[in-house]
Formats: sequence, C-alpha cells, structure tokens
Amino acid sequence: MTDRSFPTSESPVTDLGHNIRAARQAQDLSLRELARRVGISASALSQIETGKTRASAKTAYEIAQQLGVTLAELSTDPSKSHHGTGPSSAVPNHQGPEPDGLAVHLRHAVEFIPHSAQRTVTLNGGESFRVLSGPSLPGANCLLLTYEPGASSPPNDEFVRHAGHEFNYLVSGRLVIEVGSERHELSPGDTLTFPAATPHRLTNPWHEKAELVSLFLQTPPHDRS
Repeated sequence: MTDRSFPTSESPVTDLGHNIRAARQAQDLSLRELARRVGISASALSQIETGKTRASAKTAYEIAQQLGVTLAELSTDPSKSHHGTGPSSAVPNHQGPEPDGLAVHLRHAVEFIPHSAQRTVTLNGGESFRVLSGPSLPGANCLLLTYEPGASSPPNDEFVRHAGHEFNYLVSGRLVIEVGSERHELSPGDTLTFPAATPHRLTNPWHEKAELVSLFLQTPPHDRS
C-alpha cells in the first residue's frame, strides 16, 4: 500500500513562544495587556513565551488574532526576509515598476519553499502544523496539520472560531470535524469547507495518526459583518 503521508522529517521546528514575544514587543504590548485580550493569565502567557508550556490551538489562534497576524505568519522565522534571502525565495514574474513596494511584489511573486524550510509548530493536545505557504499567497495560509491518536483541537470539549473560511483535505488517517451541530467523519481524500466563524473542533479518536491540509482564507472586506 502506498504511503500517502507527507514527509515530516528535517523540517525546522519553530519556537512559537519566542515569536509571540517578539511580535508582542514589536507592537509595544505588555505581557499583561496581551494576556488580558486573549483571556488567559499573564503567568500562562509568560510560560508560553518562554517555552515552559505549549499553547493549545484555541489559545494560539486567539493570540495570533489579537496580534493581527495569522498562525502561519506567527510561525515564520522573524530573522528571514521575504526578498529571496531566506529559505523561501519570492521572485516577481513580471517586469516594471512596483509603486506599492512589498505588497505589489508579493502579489506578483513566484515563491518556492523547499520542504527543508517549511516551519513546524507543535501545539498542546497532540496537534502540530507545518506551514506550506508563504507571504506571496494573497489572503490565504496553507498548513499541514498532524493529529496524533487521541488528539483533540481544542482540548477539553471546547470549540474554536475565527475569521474567514477553511478548506480541509484529509491526506491520511481519519478525523472527526465538528462544525456547529454537524459532525463529519473524514477519510483520506475527503474535503470539508466551512465558515471559520462557526464554532468547530477537530478530534482523532482512532489509533493512527491523521494528516490534514488546511487552507485558511481571509473573508473579503465586503463579506464581513
């Protein structure tokens, strides 16, 4: 039987806590203020930033939202630039002036991200994700999420919600995705799309690892309430 799983070795591991602290400090936000906005204690946020504990998916989503970034952006190595000097290279595919600078450059970029440069982030509850897309994919972020046997995101029967839409494609294993009152059991090859503002959670109650490609699409401004 062909192994349909994605390779997971040799991917660099992101220090999510370090990136959270760097993003917070760049916005001149105090630890207590960000913790208040996220709805957790300052002590809990401090432990996440120092790597003493891992954030749950729900907390990571909320931290990213309060910082005004996506999880993919939050997991990017801040020391790498987006001008082709880091592991991913964005090269414009057209000629001519770019009056809007970086924004225009990224809209007209061809970006190659080798597997060895795709960042991996481990969260609490048996969930991890690898960033498959870069900044040149306008309005979207693509992640490969891995759910170990028994994993639940978020844990403790909670649900998560955030802006935009999700497109999910199950690569391997089996996975339960609950969206509102609906329960969907996904097998390899199944897809599920839904508005991410609807409360949802993902669980793997089986004894095999599940891998899910998720595309997070930002909601166009005219569609936002």
